[in-house]
Amino acid sequence: MRKNYVKRNGQLVQTNKKWSHLKMRQREWIMEITRDEHQKYLEKHQRLPRKQYKLIIVGAVKGKIDEKGIWLSDHELENNISKYIDRLNRRSPLNDKRR
Repeated sequence: MRKNYVKRNGQLVQTNKKWSHLKMRQREWIMEITRDEHQKYLEKHQRLPRKQYKLIIVGAVKGKIDEKGIWLSDHELENNISKYIDRLNRRSPLNDKRR
């Protein structure tokens, strides 16, 4: 077995997989799920998810990714989803109300 692979559930999993290694449709699906979870958070809490509250959305997205069987390191997932949540926060109508 190679040094960058681990056997999980009978399958070899690449431990150094990056966001860019995902297929385009997988990345788009993850972004869509993130957008939906962000919208649910806004409706429920009536505020933008900042700092540690982004981890609520990341956790929900990670659960759905695990169900689908897509593997990505937690660090890569957190980084890219957090950046996308920041982008969604900037575009949000709630962001305009704060100013």
